[in-house]
Amino acid sequence: MRNLDKKFLRKALRQKRRSLSIAEQEQTARAIAQTVRNQDAFTVGEHVALYMAADGEVSTLTLLDDLIQQGKSCYLPVLQEETTTLQFRQYLPDSPLVTNIYGLLEPDTDATVIEPRQLDNVFLPLVGFDDQGNRLGMGKGYYDRSFAFIRKESAEKPVLIGLAHESQKVEDLEASDWDVPLGGIITGQHMYLTG
Repeated sequence: MRNLDKKFLRKALRQKRRSLSIAEQEQTARAIAQTVRNQDAFTVGEHVALYMAADGEVSTLTLLDDLIQQGKSCYLPVLQEETTTLQFRQYLPDSPLVTNIYGLLEPDTDATVIEPRQLDNVFLPLVGFDDQGNRLGMGKGYYDRSFAFIRKESAEKPVLIGLAHESQKVEDLEASDWDVPLGGIITGQHMYLTG
């Protein structure tokens, strides 16, 4: 798929997820948290990264609360503009969050930092996906650069798991050489294991 095609697809899929009602958004978030709670296809490790939803992305607040109650250490991505990578800082329920240049919430600089290699699981947002686990992101490449070592070294962890609405599924996405593979994708209706 050419860059121009991806640009139009990205725009259409973002509009589609933004058009979901609050009830549909909440239903998907609850269903995904339930899937993770009851899953046996993968093990949720001790160090787990999530994200704060924006632009119609699946909310992780229910999942985040569940994982913290289970005693997991949870982290949120922080954009590193100078390297166009992500740093992961620990999230605690009373952690102050700050707004970055894109309007996304992140832990402030006092939060504990973990290296991407030390994470066990990463639940990440996506714009689109297909059955093969190909992911269409926002096009900035932050996740791909931050986890490039998985592809280069065939590292087994962290396991990257995309969260999406079922309506974000498309027939076929062409993977680029730099795309980091997902271990799975969870929607409100299905769990697609790809790794």
